[in-house]
Amino acid sequence: MQLINSIIGYPLGWIMWLCYKIIPVYGIALILFTILTRCLLIPVSIKQQKSTVRMKLIQPKIQEIQKKYANNREKMQQELEGLYARENYNPMSGCLPMLIQFPVLFGLIDVIYKPLTHIVRMSSETIAPLLQMGVDMKLLTSIKEYSGQIIMIGAIHNNPSAFASLGQDFIDKATSVNLNFLGMNLGEKPTLALNLLIIVPILSGVTSFLASWISMKVTAGDDAATAGATRSMMIMMPLMSLWFTFQVPTGVGFYWIISNLLMLAQTLVLNKIYNPAEMAEKYKADEADRHERERQEKIEAKRLLKEQGMEGAAAALSQKEIDRQKLVAARKRDAEKYGDYSESSEKPDETDNAKKK
Repeated sequence: MQLINSIIGYPLGWIMWLCYKIIPVYGIALILFTILTRCLLIPVSIKQQKSTVRMKLIQPKIQEIQKKYANNREKMQQELEGLYARENYNPMSGCLPMLIQFPVLFGLIDVIYKPLTHIVRMSSETIAPLLQMGVDMKLLTSIKEYSGQIIMIGAIHNNPSAFASLGQDFIDKATSVNLNFLGMNLGEKPTLALNLLIIVPILSGVTSFLASWISMKVTAGDDAATAGATRSMMIMMPLMSLWFTFQVPTGVGFYWIISNLLMLAQTLVLNKIYNPAEMAEKYKADEADRHERERQEKIEAKRLLKEQGMEGAAAALSQKEIDRQKLVAARKRDAEKYGDYSESSEKPDETDNAKKK
């Protein structure tokens, strides 16, 4: 897990470093970091919004297939896959934002646990020996590398003279990072004790519930199954958020609070811009246009066959022949548009005939 966190944390560390350079206050830099990461996820959120509306439109067709092939799971799956292909719908697209958000969260854990690596930009070759030194290091004994960087920074802040052998340059760099914000040390883990840190897990759970509740109100499906799944997520996500923020430094919970608030605002804004009711009407109109276009193309294909003396075949066209005639009709329209149309445009290429023979 540490390896995965480090891989994802490396690019995020540069973003956090840039934020800290712009505003050298750890808590504010973390807020700026959260805003930037949420902005990067906006295209994915828009795709999810459109996918949710699309799902509402095809839900009756899905239920019809499920009812028709209730006793044949294999056939049901084939029909559903065919429906998704025809409707250009990916059933996994609704999970994409969450699948992306979790890697960002794990990368952020690495960024917060390793301020010397990501904010001070010290190399691992420099940091690793420091965590094993015996300069009055009782505080660092048996401490793993992850929490070691945070504890070392705290110890240097409390007693810089005890680390004089590490050099003034190192002390200056370490003390340049102050993890305190609004009276809280964002590098510490919250506990059940009555102090300021316990506010972070509570707010994390509350904001997670609000974000899920608003999302359910805006995008929940009409059918009982979808509504039930959404309600379950609305309960599970806050509980998971509450539990998780007790396991990691307060900075991660602080990030989650800001992220939830931004997600809530984003849901409301996207609902205004990409209103589900308006999008549903647009999809219905597009689908009606598509059906009408296909009907006209079939009529045009039959007409061309009749003109070529193939009236009998016009009554029972194969899909392959229909597709070929669509191509001929498209070429004819282009030729007429650009003024170089000739009767030969409608005839299959000689090379095509040769291949058929």
